[in-house]
Amino acid sequence: MKKNEILLALVSFFLFSAGIAFYLTLYFQSSHFSILNHSLSFNPLIFSLFLLTVYLFFVLAWLLLARWEARFFGLNKSSCLWQGFLASWPFSFFLLTPFCLQHYLTREDLQARLKFLAIAVLLATIYLKLIEWNRIGKRKFYFLEKWEARFFGISLKKKLVILFLVAFFIYNLCTFLLVSRGVSFSGDEPNYLLTTHSLLRDKDINLANNYARRDYFSFYSREEHPRLRLGIYGQYGRKGKSYIYPINLPGISVLILPYYWVSQNFKGKILTFILKGSLSIWAVLLGLQLYLFARERWKRERLSLALWFLYSFSTPILFYAIHLYPEIPLAFLSFYIWRKISSPAHLSLFHYLFLGFLLSTFFWFGLKYNFIFWPLLGVSVFLLLKNHKARGKIFFFLLFPFLSFFLFYYFIYSLYGTLSPISVYEGIMTPEKTEAFKAAVLELPLLSRIETFLDYFLDQRDGLLLYSPIYLFTFLGFIEIFRRTKRDFAFFLLISLPFLFNYAFFTHRQGYSPQARILTPLSWIAAIGIGYFLAYNQKKLYSFLFWFSGLVSLAFAFVLLRNPMFLYQPTTHEFTSRAGDFFISLSNLHFFLPPFLPSFIKVKNIGYLPNYFWILAIGAFILFYIFVKGKIILKYAFHLCFVFLLLGSLFYLRSLYPRTVLYPTQTVSYSPQKAMGFYLFPMGGGVVLKNLGELYLHKEKSYKILFSSKTKL
Repeated sequence: MKKNEILLALVSFFLFSAGIAFYLTLYFQSSHFSILNHSLSFNPLIFSLFLLTVYLFFVLAWLLLARWEARFFGLNKSSCLWQGFLASWPFSFFLLTPFCLQHYLTREDLQARLKFLAIAVLLATIYLKLIEWNRIGKRKFYFLEKWEARFFGISLKKKLVILFLVAFFIYNLCTFLLVSRGVSFSGDEPNYLLTTHSLLRDKDINLANNYARRDYFSFYSREEHPRLRLGIYGQYGRKGKSYIYPINLPGISVLILPYYWVSQNFKGKILTFILKGSLSIWAVLLGLQLYLFARERWKRERLSLALWFLYSFSTPILFYAIHLYPEIPLAFLSFYIWRKISSPAHLSLFHYLFLGFLLSTFFWFGLKYNFIFWPLLGVSVFLLLKNHKARGKIFFFLLFPFLSFFLFYYFIYSLYGTLSPISVYEGIMTPEKTEAFKAAVLELPLLSRIETFLDYFLDQRDGLLLYSPIYLFTFLGFIEIFRRTKRDFAFFLLISLPFLFNYAFFTHRQGYSPQARILTPLSWIAAIGIGYFLAYNQKKLYSFLFWFSGLVSLAFAFVLLRNPMFLYQPTTHEFTSRAGDFFISLSNLHFFLPPFLPSFIKVKNIGYLPNYFWILAIGAFILFYIFVKGKIILKYAFHLCFVFLLLGSLFYLRSLYPRTVLYPTQTVSYSPQKAMGFYLFPMGGGVVLKNLGELYLHKEKSYKILFSSKTKL
């Protein structure tokens, strides 16, 4: 390095050290702050001690690291010093620490903001060093390659066992975290469990006696929910009002049955833990199907493992693995059938029977899955006849599906006295009831159907892309599928679109369940799209954006695990608030994020401008990928600018201002002249605010209660 460059580095290090010294002074003093007294007491001696210590450490670390890099990578020490100086620039954000104190609310909030700043700066610095090491020394980290080669070298069966155990452990750990944070059964889960209870105890699915006896206390704690009354979610059968049959078909209840039997030997959170994780094994198997498919299709171990990891441990798979819904088992069954039938590997007579049997179970998980069953059946028959030369063997594949079809309609008739499958939802269908149902459906406006379709992908409460942005690259992957195998492209659309269009046609939204429920049974198709993008993308900018999106998706999943109430954001007609709790939590006292995000709740959305912006932005993202052919080289300066832009955004959102959000406001009037506004979101769950300002606290925990008044109190 030249003398002026060394001088620049030393001066910069001194400034960075001054910022860190101020940061440390503020952080240690903040433990004694209060709302009335939060002034910084400046002690020149302590500040100078911090400054000198940090500065010496900075310079020493800079020199020693550059020396090691020069030896390890065989580079010029001068260039290593310069790169080390560039990688230290994120520490300049410590100079902004005084601005954090200007916006004080509580000491806990200030300390949390300071901790976040330190972690973000350290991670940014590590990222810049890793980028540089990756550029100059790809072949030097042979010890990592050695461990990688050792894993790649073991047999496929051992790999599958390892991946199985890892996924099973993570899912059950996540189940434990949710249950330990007070999550119980919600949405459709208690309805599935009550059917399971009836199957176990009564050997039927008539729930009339189970509702009457309040058998749901077999899985709910009577001590924690003494006033609980589970609403009837079923329809009367043809034999009268003493027969109530569940709207949710019994397929998922059968899968839960052995776990339910075991759980009845326990109480409390252990019982909840056993039941909550009872379907996680299906998510494990689903992830393994993706790993096997990617490995067979592209013969690339790294790609297969990365795809498996991102898919298995991000939204929606991670959270539906630890809830009781049929989407994960249906995704696994669909994917397994597709992988086997689309593979060139020979299929035995047993395979024909077994695959047909798996397909035949779709009827029993929900009426909606008919819209996956029939397209998948047609695609399967085509591939079996064309690729596998099935001929007469096709009878064995069709045996169970058609047997199940007739049994299902016999089941409907025996319960409701009609062959109309709509009776599952509407009960016994009279001619008048049928006409009323048709009229109600046909009256729905086209715009509502379109908005419903867009809701599944983009709504800030339950849309997939905002909670797991890696799925944005599914669209790019489908471009690659179209370029390479138009037949598979058509098959994927044929399997997925009828299901989605059916949901959108009826303007059905998901209720009290984790995000992207409607897209979850089709998520394996989206994952295949991501795999095609990873396998054939040649644009480094898009690769960079993908891996960044992967980190964001995993980070979002981590935040949702820490705040499980953010998982349940319905968009049904009774919810008219656009803001999603997750994105409210990412806001602060002076910046509210939700108005900048798309929303398709069941209100008038035609004038909501963010929807248009996001749709146009995604369209531009896809068009740029299609038509821009030149390679964009991502130099070190790009990563440096990216880090500064990201750090600046995070500092503004999470460190500069208090994280409390003044939303939503409930006004309490004490008199015609006096009123106060209470802010509900910062209070968290378990608070009921009465008309005269009484606060009923239902959980034993600390509460943050914020309020304001237009007149002096």
